[in-house]
Amino acid sequence: MSGHTDPYARTEEATHVTPNTAFDDERKTRVKAQLDKVLDPCSCMSDHPISILDLGLVESIAVDGRDVEVTLLLTSQRCTYFLDINDEVRERVEALDVVDTCEVHQDTSGQIWTNDRMATEERKARRKRFHAQMEAAGVTPYAERSD
Repeated sequence: MSGHTDPYARTEEATHVTPNTAFDDERKTRVKAQLDKVLDPCSCMSDHPISILDLGLVESIAVDGRDVEVTLLLTSQRCTYFLDINDEVRERVEALDVVDTCEVHQDTSGQIWTNDRMATEERKARRKRFHAQMEAAGVTPYAERSD
């Protein structure tokens, strides 16, 4: 064996917008900063809210002049909070002085959200909280159980 591999390391470059995504276009950079302020409604019901950017929901940001289009890949195609996310994204992005309009679309390509889209630090923190909760409850992970 060649050593321990990091289970949180990405094996290929992300195709969606991540906190580390760099844009040559200043407008896209400013839009991305606004999206980082939009919290996922479901995560707000926990003690650890996470932005839609850190959660990996931002599929793309397109800019055409002063018009912006944001495409989101939701954790579920049946997300009941899409309208709330849509409203907040539009409000925050259209507040930028370099933007006139913002349209938000849901990715309906059939692609499925998985937790590997999350920002690495968020995935690590989530896993750490999960293990702490299991330990506090006296639960042994399945991989460690023996019959």
